[in-house]
Amino acid sequence: MASYKVSEENVKDFLNLPSMNDQGGISFAYATDPAKLASLIPAPLKLVAPIVVGYVVYMGKPTFGAPYLEQTLYALVSYKDKMMGAYPFELLLSGPGAEAGLVAGREGAGIPKKLADDIQLRRTGNQAHAEVVRHGKTLLSLDWEAGEINDPSFMEQFAAMLPLNQEVQTNSFFFNYDLQQDDAGANHFTNVELVATQMKSFTDSLEPGKLSLKLDSTEDDPLGELPVLKPLGAAWYHFKTSTMFKTLNLEAAAADATAPYLITGRFDRGVFDPAATSYSL
Repeated sequence: MASYKVSEENVKDFLNLPSMNDQGGISFAYATDPAKLASLIPAPLKLVAPIVVGYVVYMGKPTFGAPYLEQTLYALVSYKDKMMGAYPFELLLSGPGAEAGLVAGREGAGIPKKLADDIQLRRTGNQAHAEVVRHGKTLLSLDWEAGEINDPSFMEQFAAMLPLNQEVQTNSFFFNYDLQQDDAGANHFTNVELVATQMKSFTDSLEPGKLSLKLDSTEDDPLGELPVLKPLGAAWYHFKTSTMFKTLNLEAAAADATAPYLITGRFDRGVFDPAATSYSL
């Protein structure tokens, strides 16, 4: 029977080695405006390529809740020119386990996650289609067709991101923070810290193909801010296992300088504009 006080064993098992196993869908990459992309990367991270990478996937067997669908866009960045990894701008979730995935990611690892209205991912034969809808608007519409990728010269780099039949370790960069309310009632970001979440993943299936991608924006989700200048390619892939196994605390970050980058991926604009709202039946 459930209780508002759980056992010590439950506490020990809380988000223990969170894993997103049986993960499958479409990974993709496209070239975008280098200046715009660089302007969205907070210090001390540095952009390493004018490329946006993303995915739309089905998380079939997460260890922290029911299955769900997830979409993201991220940049390839470096830390002190030594550690390479992903800097996600946003992750949108939909499905039975979406709330659990949001809480586990946002509270457990500082990941910029929000709930979508709906995410669809369908494959028929050698073709697949994905859509992400939020606030009634299609933010992402993607088509994949098995075969040669859009830019064959990118194939070696793309395949290196998802090497087959071997465990691969990757890094993702996030910012942890606290919110502190002052005597006047205003909340401020404090104790901002750059962290790197390390993951071990095993890709057991990879089918390259051609990418067609359209992005759009709402006032709360500016996916269209990173324009698709040139589709590079996509792949239908499957992770047998994918486990977060370590978080590295890298360095403290300046709260005032970092705060502008922390809101959009985690909150809607109503947090700073009370007049911003919408109603639907």
